[in-house]
Amino acid sequence: MQRKEVSEEKMIIKKRDFFLLPNLLAICRILLLPFIFLFLAQDTRLGFTVAIILIVFAVASDVLDGYLARKLNQITDLGKLLDPLADKLGLGIFVVFIIIYRGFPIWAAGLLFLKDFLTFVAAIAMVKKKRSILASNNWGKLNSWIWVITVVIYIARIHQLQPWFLAFATISVLNCILQYLKMFLAHYRLKTTEG
Repeated sequence: MQRKEVSEEKMIIKKRDFFLLPNLLAICRILLLPFIFLFLAQDTRLGFTVAIILIVFAVASDVLDGYLARKLNQITDLGKLLDPLADKLGLGIFVVFIIIYRGFPIWAAGLLFLKDFLTFVAAIAMVKKKRSILASNNWGKLNSWIWVITVVIYIARIHQLQPWFLAFATISVLNCILQYLKMFLAHYRLKTTEG
């Protein structure tokens, strides 16, 4: 079980943190999402090309902001919030796109959103009551990649692969919910006995 202890100090977000380069990149990534959605929704060659350029920029900024935060010693609480938020919003907006424009089943998307909601609620509960949160594990990372590939396959209309990756994504998110639930219960019991 992977675990990350959180300091007893409260999370501190300073105004100047919004102007640090790594955080500006994360903010730009979030602001780009509606434009990517709109260009994809045009369903034209030009719209698709512009969307791909913006997606490449967003992915590059995702890699770059973490690197710069470490290199420039600008790791902040704001950055720790913005980076996963940008990732979740990014995947979420693309899932909404493939539901509307590519016939992706709502029930499958509902499982992903349920997993994210439960993870968020569990993290809030752990921080509030036990002063610790669970770190993301390998199942969560694998699930994210499977969903990213699935979304790309649906956006690109690779019909022969869609049923397979829909199955992979469904199994992955169900497994992820189960694994996080087991981790949460084990961690909660451990903290209760320590307290």
